[in-house]
Amino acid sequence: MRRCNNIVFYALVAAIFLFMISPSFLTKGMFLDGITYAAISKNFANGYGSFLHPFYNGIWFVTYTPHPPMLFFFEGLFFKVLGTDFWVEKVFSVFCILITMILMSKLCKKIGLQNGFMSWLFFISIPLIIWAATNNLIENCLMIFTTLSVLLYLHSLERNRFLLLIFAGLSLAIGFLLKGFVAFFPFSFPFIYWLVMKNNTFKRIMLDTFVMTFCAVLPILVIIISSTDVKNYFINYYNFQIAGEMTNVKTVNTRYYILGRYFCELIPCFVICGLLLWKIKFKKEYKYNGKKALMLFLFSLTSVLPIVITMKQSGFYFLPALPFVSIAFAALIDNRINRFYLKISTKQWFASLKYISIILFLTSIITCFVFYGSASRDKGMLSDIDIIAKTIGKNKIISIPDEMAQEYTLSAYCARFYNISIDPNVQHHHQYLLVRKALDKERDNYHKLPLQMELFYLYKAKTNN
Repeated sequence: MRRCNNIVFYALVAAIFLFMISPSFLTKGMFLDGITYAAISKNFANGYGSFLHPFYNGIWFVTYTPHPPMLFFFEGLFFKVLGTDFWVEKVFSVFCILITMILMSKLCKKIGLQNGFMSWLFFISIPLIIWAATNNLIENCLMIFTTLSVLLYLHSLERNRFLLLIFAGLSLAIGFLLKGFVAFFPFSFPFIYWLVMKNNTFKRIMLDTFVMTFCAVLPILVIIISSTDVKNYFINYYNFQIAGEMTNVKTVNTRYYILGRYFCELIPCFVICGLLLWKIKFKKEYKYNGKKALMLFLFSLTSVLPIVITMKQSGFYFLPALPFVSIAFAALIDNRINRFYLKISTKQWFASLKYISIILFLTSIITCFVFYGSASRDKGMLSDIDIIAKTIGKNKIISIPDEMAQEYTLSAYCARFYNISIDPNVQHHHQYLLVRKALDKERDNYHKLPLQMELFYLYKAKTNN
């Protein structure tokens, strides 16, 4: 009976999550990184490029190496099955979040929490999760494999020890092929688990960590050593991402920005937790769950703290930490929820919750279709790109002036929806030239086309008579 009633709570939280993302779920417009990954994944699905040579467009990143290629393979499968409509990348992005939430519920059960749905509630209360859910970040997919690795490790403590440790390591190997070295933070979990919970010997946790590390690193080394193409790909990745951007690119004023951002994102969790624990006298029954919460919170920091070594930071970098800190908050209030559960354990309550869930689901579905196909961001740019594509057709190259060399979002949308490449070198004299209205001036050898666009003017090369 308790399990059936828990399903009602899970359904309610899932309905709340869908309701929160519904205004932007089936809309056009996405964060630059997400639309770039979608363009590459769509190209992979359509046979442009390959696993080791992800193709972006004909000008920038003909072989895309800023990140390892595994995301484009996974997301490319979605494009192969579902087609190339604008909503496919958003379905993939939300799918990754949902799979992570399912793994979170399994993890809650594994550590003895009876109300895993609360981890979902804390998780979706984090603003970054709602934003990331429809923006197709690599970290959305990475969360699946880092969370799975920890779940497999916990299972290994009870049965099939080395087999499950091998799978835990392989899960992190896939994580590395998604995002690189940041996927390896779960190597710290056995030590933190031992440090706080005191359930293992130090010798065992060191051996477990070694086995996980060996099984994660060995496959990567084997494929790099055995293939020149793989080796060259990861050399380019290292030069661009590790030696290049992480060392030289600066996006924040202080390297401790990431810590401040992390705790700011957790403010809703602190508020919910504080309200639920208001005026509670902490008895012995709370102590063990408190240790679980401390263990998971410390572990989540092992995903965040390494980011301070670089000045290239963004909030979504710590997304893989959020499943664990959400479970930490759920552990703190698990006993409190049990007491509350006993007070409302009536058929009327659960019937009411069931109907609320159904109403939220239906409202969310209606909202998705009300906003279907509209632009949730970059409305003017997307409208102009549609006009450009109707005018010149797909699979073309357009010149842009030097002043627009950093129009990365424009390039990503053109590549994603119409396979149009943007060339910032006007000396190449392509047939068409695209100019922002704010930068407009007389263009030699081009004449302006009479198109009703919001942000740009499109020029066509003059023909010699």
